Amino acid sequence: MTTDEIYWGVDCGSSEIKVVALDTQGTILLKRKQKTLFPLQDHVRHALSGEEGDLSPFVTDDSDEIKSGHKIVATGYGRKYISFAHDALTEIKAHFIGVQNQLELNKAYSIIDIGGQDSKIISIDHEKVDQFIINRKCAAGTGAYIEELGHRLEVPLGDMTSLASGNDKELSLNSYCTVFSGQEVIKVLMNGERVENIIYALYSSVVKRVMEMTSITTDIVAFSGGVLRFHPKLVEMFTEKLSEANPNIKTMLAPNAQYCGAIGAAVHGQTA
Repeated sequence: MTTDEIYWGVDCGSSEIKVVALDTQGTILLKRKQKTLFPLQDHVRHALSGEEGDLSPFVTDDSDEIKSGHKIVATGYGRKYISFAHDALTEIKAHFIGVQNQLELNKAYSIIDIGGQDSKIISIDHEKVDQFIINRKCAAGTGAYIEELGHRLEVPLGDMTSLASGNDKELSLNSYCTVFSGQEVIKVLMNGERVENIIYALYSSVVKRVMEMTSITTDIVAFSGGVLRFHPKLVEMFTEKLSEANPNIKTMLAPNAQYCGAIGAAVHGQTA
């Protein structure tokens, strides 16, 4: 595969590193991901390089020299620590660009993005970021919260949506703290509660924490990020909650939701 110019977006998240490469027409040439490990720059380099023979922005396997015509833009938690990146932009801007590039919405809308360590609600008006809010107070309402309680329940993340769909009761998890929520889950399990009802309560807690962040006033909501990509029951529950306040609400999961940040970074590289 050859091309004169390739634009690389790398999203250095708290849980995973996501990489996307675009050609000059904006076609996605590849998507890669791997766990976020340290030293961060070494693992970002590995994610960009792929395996032997894969498309790579580097001149050689053991050099940080970038090929002519290749441009790397970083976003995410680790964006400031990638010395070979040509540019960097915030997660807010990257997710907006990634969502907008794929959905091409021309009306006001909101983005809900649930990451490994934070949750974001971004308001878009006139195809620009109008305002945003980020929850970084604790893990409640994030991917880490779901992962930790899934671990406590010994339930694979891929099984959680189907189990939550089998609930026959609506429970509540009241703690904002992952540690105390874990203790709460253990107590409920000891009382003989069904796992299906506990996972439904876990999802409900995530929806509640995110919706408490700010009021959503747009008629369109786009979901971004890996958590919502891999937990479709969450998308369904967010839609139900949003519909209670606004019967006209229209929701959608962004294409390539897990890679929206990386796509936004790559698109920024094309236009910057």
